[in-house]
Amino acid sequence: MSIEERLEALTHSVELLAGMQIESEKHMTRLAETMTALASRTTRLEESMVTLVDGLALLTRVTVAHAERIENLERNQPRQ
Repeated sequence: MSIEERLEALTHSVELLAGMQIESEKHMTRLAETMTALASRTTRLEESMVTLVDGLALLTRVTVAHAERIENLERNQPRQ
């Protein structure tokens, strides 16, 4: 194999590697964008979960209060 053939083969290899690098960078950019969007969604989900937990805690307190009121009413009623 002559020097010119070797140089041509090396040039071809470098061009292929450069193309692969460009594609990898594009994929990495898309991945970074996807991860950013996912992080934003995760934050919104966490906020929604906090709201849900707060609502469930309030509902639990209301349920307990109503149960106590019913028990008090039942205890104060005369037996028939």
